[in-house]
Amino acid sequence: MSFWLLGLFLASPAAFPLSGNVVATANVKAHLVSEPSAIAPGQSFWVALEFNIRDGWHTYWRNPGDSGQATALKWQLPPGFTAGDIVWTTPHRFEIPPLMNYGYAKHAVHLVNITAPKDLTAGTPIVLSAKASWLVCSDVCIPEEAELQLKLPVNTEPGAIDPADAALFAAARSELPTAQLAATTARIQNGQLVIALGREWGATLTQIKSLAFFPYDEGGIEYAAPQTLSRNKDVVELAMKLGDRPPQAGIIRGVLLATELSGNETVTVPMEIAANFAQAGGESETSVPVLLLLAVLGGLILNLMPCVFPVLSIKAMSLVEQAKKHPAIVRTKGVVFAAGVIGSMLCLAAVLLALRAGGEQIGWGFQLQSPLFVTLMVYLLLAVGLNLSGVFEVGGTLAGIGDGLTQGDGYRASFFTGVLTTLVATPCTAPFMAAAVGAALTKSPMVALCIFAALGFGLALPYLLLSFAPWLRRALPKPGAWMDTLKQIFAFPIYASAAWLLWVLAQEASSIGLGAALAGAILIAFAAWVYQKSKSGSTRGRGAALVTATLAVLLAIVLPVRFADVATASSGVSAGGARAADEWQPYDAAQVAKLNAAGRPLLVNFTASWCLTCLVNERNAFADSAVQQVFRNKGVTLMKGDWTNRDPAITRALAAFGRAGVPLYVAYNSKPGSSEPVILPQLLTPGIVQSAFADAPGRDSAP
Repeated sequence: MSFWLLGLFLASPAAFPLSGNVVATANVKAHLVSEPSAIAPGQSFWVALEFNIRDGWHTYWRNPGDSGQATALKWQLPPGFTAGDIVWTTPHRFEIPPLMNYGYAKHAVHLVNITAPKDLTAGTPIVLSAKASWLVCSDVCIPEEAELQLKLPVNTEPGAIDPADAALFAAARSELPTAQLAATTARIQNGQLVIALGREWGATLTQIKSLAFFPYDEGGIEYAAPQTLSRNKDVVELAMKLGDRPPQAGIIRGVLLATELSGNETVTVPMEIAANFAQAGGESETSVPVLLLLAVLGGLILNLMPCVFPVLSIKAMSLVEQAKKHPAIVRTKGVVFAAGVIGSMLCLAAVLLALRAGGEQIGWGFQLQSPLFVTLMVYLLLAVGLNLSGVFEVGGTLAGIGDGLTQGDGYRASFFTGVLTTLVATPCTAPFMAAAVGAALTKSPMVALCIFAALGFGLALPYLLLSFAPWLRRALPKPGAWMDTLKQIFAFPIYASAAWLLWVLAQEASSIGLGAALAGAILIAFAAWVYQKSKSGSTRGRGAALVTATLAVLLAIVLPVRFADVATASSGVSAGGARAADEWQPYDAAQVAKLNAAGRPLLVNFTASWCLTCLVNERNAFADSAVQQVFRNKGVTLMKGDWTNRDPAITRALAAFGRAGVPLYVAYNSKPGSSEPVILPQLLTPGIVQSAFADAPGRDSAP
């Protein structure tokens, strides 16, 4: 920080709390003005905080740059009134080597939208009060403030606009950036953030003579570094040096200031952009056909994951009984099963895309970050296991709920088995799948849905092949009494899955939430037993038993809704646990950048308690004694991004690497002279981890 910033601490405020809509300080004349001269009940209207700034001095934008502080307004409004955030006009650059600031000189207007309540009484004036605070700088910086008041009459109709005020607001609006989202993308390449404007910008591209980017988020770029404009076929690119907090988001927002040649004159056009941040490390964009193929391969491999295999095996057993009797029906059921998988995958994708479009930072497996969803999955798997164990058998009217989810003979059974297969697949991420899903979230909704449909097709493909290929079915064992025993054996992997989800719940919820889930599980088992007993009783007894079973199920659902605690459990157990908790540092993007710049070997492990692939890798690879010895010898800093509960910072970090879910393993400075991050495979072995850091400098030689 330069010496002149000491003025921030040495100079005292020059503004005094004065009452009125105009307050003058030593450096700024602040004026609070309303666009309409009078307001009406329910009216939404604009006010402006106008600054006339002393020559040679400046105030600051929402992102002040290397130093400074944004202007702030704290409102005191009558009951029922609401005020929005400041709407910022386009800033100017103030270069004070080696720093660069963003702000306003001579004159600035900050617009705020205010809404009056509908029950406002006409004839009674209202007073809007605001405490404005700002930092004004020249060779020194001085914090100033003013208490401003604006008295407005209330009429039944909105008041007229004073011509002078109309000119003030019109001039301010002309300096607001216009929305321009067409074909704007961003990537990190060779230590630079590159913003690209695609051919969809049309003739505007040929008119652009210069560009300047003002980011909304602080620290993403070096503000004082040059911003270089280049042209590549039908694309215009602007490259700038990364800052100490490189962007980790799927969307980079800011103002792009374009100087264009319009006719014979040069005009400056500010545009607000939201650039899709699709790739990290300068990788070329993967084509859609390749992404679809990756999704199919990822879905196919997903069948081998411990989350999916037991459920799919149960459904495959029914083929042994039906293939020889009804081959046509078997083929139809294969299609229905695939429809259940693909349909539920599309529903899951639609929810994920809608939430992300609304600003939520979520990714693959997001529903498992909800303790309530995890609890309901425990109930479902417990019911399936009890059914396989023969505790209860569901009749035809409930085929879509119990037996219909696992082993029924109807089409409804096949469809809901497909739905269940998708649900239990979400904790897992397979090779090829991560790149496809991560890229899908940066594409248009239609392309994204196609990629998720391809993922579902790959997941359903083995069962489809068995349904349509008689030669494959002939390789299956012949039906016999052994099948009933095998069905009961398959119940135990299902119970294991339910127990694992209870462990996941213990990481996400408090002891009260876990206790509610355990009580609910007992109620589910009780309901299954009562239901089965009802079959052998009288008609009246069956009715009472069904009511009892239904009430038990409803109470089991109400318990976690009422008592589940979404706060992280205080047990101190983090995702994985391959090494002692104090050896894995929590993920910190700023610390990652600092260690990478210093050339220190670093391994970042993005994981979650509900990710089975993550847990297998941590137990088999990270817990290996030889791997831990490599970590110690090479001085590898271990950092864990625990995504068990929703964490927007980790979601942004995943998106920066083109991923939408865990696991993700990133190695920094694992090769001499290279600071580029290296993404390790999703399925790890001790040898892979050792090889990743084999060439890293030792502890003593690390800078």
